[in-house]
Amino acid sequence: MRFVMIGAGAIGGVVGGQLAKAGFDVLFVDKLREHVDAINRDGLRLKGVHGPHTLRVPAVTGVGAVAFRPDDVVVLSVKSFHTDQACRELRGSTPLDLPVLCAQNGVRNEETAARYFREVDGVMVLIGAKRMVSGEVVHTAKGPLGIGTYPSGLSPAARQVADALAKTDLPVYTTERIAAHKWHKMLVNLNNATFGLTGLSGDEARADPEVRAWMADVYEEGVRVVRAAGIPYEGAPGAAAIEDRIRELRSPSAPAVVSVEEEAKHRPSLWQDLYHRTGEVEADSFNGEIVRLGGQHGVPTPYSSLLLGLIGELAARRAGPGSYTIGALRTRLPDSLGGDVDEVDRGRP
Repeated sequence: MRFVMIGAGAIGGVVGGQLAKAGFDVLFVDKLREHVDAINRDGLRLKGVHGPHTLRVPAVTGVGAVAFRPDDVVVLSVKSFHTDQACRELRGSTPLDLPVLCAQNGVRNEETAARYFREVDGVMVLIGAKRMVSGEVVHTAKGPLGIGTYPSGLSPAARQVADALAKTDLPVYTTERIAAHKWHKMLVNLNNATFGLTGLSGDEARADPEVRAWMADVYEEGVRVVRAAGIPYEGAPGAAAIEDRIRELRSPSAPAVVSVEEEAKHRPSLWQDLYHRTGEVEADSFNGEIVRLGGQHGVPTPYSSLLLGLIGELAARRAGPGSYTIGALRTRLPDSLGGDVDEVDRGRP
């Protein structure tokens, strides 16, 4: 079995690097030429919570350079706005009916991939990872990978991939309800825009009471919308559910330990989008999802609407992270929402 990783950025690099470290055959495909050149020249530098490793893994800039094999497993780890193009290019490069796993944030990637491939599996990614420089990825926060077949069930291929990942340092579990798990992860991602707009790392945000209250408000709005839409969501086994995250953010707590070392800081995806100044951010797959659903079901979405608009403006200007304080964000909300909103009830959908 060979893993063809479509996307060698933060998530693809860490997952593919872990598989290579465990002895599996891995091939990276990434459109960023300097990143591919650095991997081929110096190896992939995998740093972070499981120590530094340099891994000799081949990399190419396009699927047209890949000689696909019947034993290949394709792992998509590109941004959601690149999923359709990646699937079209992949489908045009091989007649083989290969299993495709979507190791991506957002809840629409699997349905996109299913238009091109017969077997699509979802991967719920709860690890923290970042790519700041070419040839290097950093695993910043431990967390599990959840694997299941789209739209439901657990195929033999999904089981086989889970078994392979179980040989890495990454915790892995399987589920027959992968869609519910990815909806829960989407809720968790709603504050990625907050990190990008404020420039804060995850620990820096959690250490600030003002930011904690804002994050809880954003999460609560998302939960209200998803519940109104009747969409089931489910957290990873043993991990904090979104309601638990809200409760923790609302509760007084001891000051968080904030690392002064950049390597250890968790930088969520939208922070990285702004940092690299690519002109695009993935916010439409998180906050945009909530805004659209809220409109359909009559639930106001001032928080996600604001986050979506502001981070889109920064991306279009190719501005870096850190243009707003939480106070400045609150002044842009409707007057009736300048303070905290009521907490969602504790029931689950």
